[in-house]
This record gives sequence, structure tokens and C-alpha cells, in this order.
Amino acid sequence: MNNRPEFDHDEPGDGHFERFTEKLRSANMERRFYIPYYLKIAVVLLFVSISSIAIYELIRPAQWGAGGYTIGRLSPEYREVEDFFIHTINTKYDMLESLNNEDNEQTKMIRDELKEMDVVFQNLSKELQHDPNNERLINAMIQHYQMKLEILNSIISQLEEIKQITSKNNKHENKEI
Repeated sequence: MNNRPEFDHDEPGDGHFERFTEKLRSANMERRFYIPYYLKIAVVLLFVSISSIAIYELIRPAQWGAGGYTIGRLSPEYREVEDFFIHTINTKYDMLESLNNEDNEQTKMIRDELKEMDVVFQNLSKELQHDPNNERLINAMIQHYQMKLEILNSIISQLEEIKQITSKNNKHENKEI
């Protein structure tokens, strides 16, 4: 502190502050990071992809499940198994509808039985939500899908047999003797 007056006597030269400000600006400009055009495109595509997957995952359970917790939420392998069974069962439902359009009482009875099976599945689904690591519940749900598929296959084969027998009888009745 005692020597301060000896150092404070010189002032900076003319334009010193302007040159200093200009150097600061140029240093800031050099530090500025420019994102290449292709990197911007990649980020946008990544964002769109992730958003699409998130939306699909939010909508998918409402479409496939009965609103409950399904095995497809547990792992990708279970999701594949569940998707296979759901797709196959939906295909069998369509076949059933195309074959069974004559007998309304029989159609109603089949639908009621299948709805009862769905109630059992919903109960299993609720239990799985409370205990997602329970292998017995997971196996029971897979067995439910298998049993439902077997029942649908059996009903479809019986309806096809009935349809063939009926068509044979109609052909024989139309023949003249």
C-alpha cells in the first residue's frame, strides 16, 4: 500500500479500452459453438423417434389389453409372446365371425363363454399388477392364451365340419332321382 502512488501514475494509451473490448468480443466469437446441419437433423430425428415410441407405448395397452397389467409390460420376450397370441386370437375371432353367421343363439353362447374367459384373464391381470415377479401368474396368463386359442380352434373346426355336412346335404337334396 505504501508504494501504490508510484504505480498509478501511468494511464493506458488512447484506444486501449476499445482494443480490449474488441479482443473480448473476438474471443467470445471464437468460443461460440456452431452445430453442423447434419447434427441438427440427427437430433430432430432422434427426438421424433423417441416421441413416437413413447406415444405408441402409451396407446398400445389401451388397444390390446383389457385395461389391466399384461405380461408384455414385464419384458420384451413376454411382449413378443403376448403379441403373437393376441394377433392369432384376433384372427381366430374373425374366422369365427365369418363361419358362424347363421345361428344367433349359438353365436351368443360362444361369445358369452369367451367373455367369461376374458373375466378370468382380467383377474389374473390385476393380480399380476400387484405381484409382477410371480412366475405362476405369468405362466397362468400364458396358459390362458393357449387355452383360449385351443378353444377357438376347436370351435372353428367344428363349425367348418357342420358347414361341410350341411353343404353336402344340400347338394344331395338338389339331385333328382
